[in-house]
Amino acid sequence: MTLAVVATPAFALWGDRVEVFAGQNIAYDSNVFRVSDRRDSQSTIGEPGLSDRSTTTLLGFTASVPVSLQRFEASYTWNRTRYDRFDDLDHNGHFGRLAWLFAYGRTLTGEVGGTHQKGLSTFTNIQGRVPDFVTSKNAFANFAWFATPRWRVHGGVTASQQEHSAPQRLVQDIERASAEAGLSYVTPASNRIGGAVRVERGERPETTIFGGIPFDNAYDQVGVGVIGHWAVTGLSTFDGRVEYIKREYDQLPSRNYSGPTFTASWTYAITGKTTIVTTAMRDIGPLEDINTSFVLVTGASIKPRWQATEKITVQGNLEYSVWDYRGDPLVGTNWENKVRTVGLGVAWKPYRRVLIQGAISREKRTSTLPFNDYTVDLATLEARVGF
Repeated sequence: MTLAVVATPAFALWGDRVEVFAGQNIAYDSNVFRVSDRRDSQSTIGEPGLSDRSTTTLLGFTASVPVSLQRFEASYTWNRTRYDRFDDLDHNGHFGRLAWLFAYGRTLTGEVGGTHQKGLSTFTNIQGRVPDFVTSKNAFANFAWFATPRWRVHGGVTASQQEHSAPQRLVQDIERASAEAGLSYVTPASNRIGGAVRVERGERPETTIFGGIPFDNAYDQVGVGVIGHWAVTGLSTFDGRVEYIKREYDQLPSRNYSGPTFTASWTYAITGKTTIVTTAMRDIGPLEDINTSFVLVTGASIKPRWQATEKITVQGNLEYSVWDYRGDPLVGTNWENKVRTVGLGVAWKPYRRVLIQGAISREKRTSTLPFNDYTVDLATLEARVGF
C-alpha cells in the first residue's frame, strides 16, 4: 500500500488567515463490522471474510480571522469514502464548525458556535451489516469571567441533536440540552480550585414502539462537584473533576444512577520533546454509542508523545476500559464489556502545509454478553496538502 505526495509551493490566502486543503486516506480494517471471532462471517454478513480496505478523499478549508480582541473561526471538511468489498458502506460525509471567540478586556472571554457532522456510525454495538449514517448537530456557548483577580466564574450551555438513518437504529435518536455554572479560586501562579453544578435533559424526538409498548428514553441529570487545575511543577500539570451524579429516567427506573464520577489527567513533560499524558476516568458513557441502556465507563489511558525532530512526531496509545451496561430493554439483562487498545502513530511534516501520517492499532473487547466480543486491527496512511 503506497501513497505518493508531490509538494507544491504554498501561498497565503487573506493574509494567511485562510487555508484550503486536500487529502487522501487509505485504511485497512481487519473486522469492519466488529463481529465476534466465534461467529461465522458468511451467516453474519452474507459473505466470507470480515476485512476490507477503504480510501477517503478529503477537501476543505479552515479560517481564523482576528478582529481586535475577537476571533472568528470557520472550518469545513468534505469526505468521500469508498470500500473495496463492502460497497454498501460507500458514503459522502462532512464536518463543519463556526465559532466566535469573544473577549472583553482581560477579565471576560468565551465562545459561541456550532457544529454539523454527517458520517458512518461505528459498528461497535451493531456487530452486523447494517449501514447507519448519523447526522449530529451541536450548538454551544460558554464564558469565563474574572470577577476579581482571585475569583473566576464560568458557565455554559449546550444543545445537541443526533439522527440515525438505519430503521433498526432510530431508537438511538436523541436531543439533549445541558447547562453548567461554577466558581473557582485562582492562585497567583494561575492554579485554581473550585466547584461546579451542571444539569442535563435528554429525550427522543419521537416515541418508539417495542413489542406494542411505547419506549421512552427521556432522562434528567444533575451533577455537583469539584474542579481543579494545578501546575505541580514546571514539568507536571494536573487537571481533575470529581462529581456526584444523579440521573433519573422517565421510564424503566432500573437504568437510574446515583453515584460518583471523576476525570483526572496528569501531563508530564519528561523533556522539551517528550510528554506523557495519563488519564483515569469514571463517567456516564456517550449516548452516541448506545442509549437504550445506562452505561457507566471506568478506564485509564497512557499517551506518550515524542517530538523526534522538528518535522517528525511519534505518538503512542494504551487504553483499558470497563463498560457497565444496565437496564437495557432490548437485551433484558445487564452486561459488561472490557476494551483494551494499543496503538502507535507517526506524523511527518516535511513542509509547512504538507502532512503525512500513519497509524496502526489493535482493539480487543471481551464481554459477559454472548458473542459480544471482537478483535480488530487497524492501519491508516494519510497525506494532506494545504494552500
